[in-house]
Amino acid sequence: MASLRSLLALLFALAGCSSPPPPQPEAPAAAPAVESPKTPPEAAPDATPPDAAPPDAAAPPPPVAVGDYPWLDAMADAGPLPSLIRLDTRFPTPDGFTRVPVEPGSYAAWLRGLPVRTDRTHVLAYDGRRLFRPSAAIVALDVGDRDLQQCADTVIRLHAEHRWHRGEADRVAYHFTSGDRSGWRDWRRGERFRIRGATVERYRGQARSNTWKSWRGWLTHLFRYAGTQSLRLDSDPLGDRPFAAGDFMVHPGGPGHAVVVLDVAAHPDGRRVALIGQGFMPAEDLHVLQMPGALNDVWFSLPAPGEGPIQTPSWPQPFGRAQARRFR
Repeated sequence: MASLRSLLALLFALAGCSSPPPPQPEAPAAAPAVESPKTPPEAAPDATPPDAAPPDAAAPPPPVAVGDYPWLDAMADAGPLPSLIRLDTRFPTPDGFTRVPVEPGSYAAWLRGLPVRTDRTHVLAYDGRRLFRPSAAIVALDVGDRDLQQCADTVIRLHAEHRWHRGEADRVAYHFTSGDRSGWRDWRRGERFRIRGATVERYRGQARSNTWKSWRGWLTHLFRYAGTQSLRLDSDPLGDRPFAAGDFMVHPGGPGHAVVVLDVAAHPDGRRVALIGQGFMPAEDLHVLQMPGALNDVWFSLPAPGEGPIQTPSWPQPFGRAQARRFR
């Protein structure tokens, strides 16, 4: 069945996304960690003090830091939030691997705590259609009601939302495919764009409020004109640097495709593996990829300098270091 599913996914990627085959079965959600009962101190002379857990007790998993992900408030306004679990709780590392250290508050740490839905693993398009995707989990990230937040836009969205969370929104700007630059500070102060064929004209409009709702509107506008070809204007090649969460791999084109590294784990022998996420066409849920051959079906081997590329299940062209980039 696994090989058949892999073949179907590859054929589907080659054929396009407009007519998906029947949906794949959902992967079961990981069971939450359960804390072991404490041993009473009188059970043995050297028992653990009553206010401390014994050495073999499993600590309860940390909850999702809802306040770190600003779109969750907007989702909650539209209805109850689904049950959520942190990305790093949902996906333990493979045997022998440990997550690489990250700085508190960093983009990598923020991605590691992304809210993952526990109610479903299948992918929905912006219009509610169920899509056939190699999805191991769905990140609770709104898509909008238009066919705009596709693969490259999802990569931009994550990077931008972390900057908003850190209070750095006024320094955030991205490029259109035309090469024109759009920044949040200029947009909220009234800068607008008028598209005439291949020409982009700037004009002054009404100022916007400095709220997340206005911010989301700017991102929606940006997604109309950004894409896989514009990502290079906001990033640098990874080169020989080690992969880190937040790096992305992109094949620019019309269409092209981009995937984003969500988390990284390392082995003492030097190997590195990653959880990889993607949006796709049409605009759809950000989902964690799974593929037979990956460790635990979800941890993809990252190429070291000089090594060959990696294959992902939704795109026929492999990604190598030549396609790996990091936001500036």
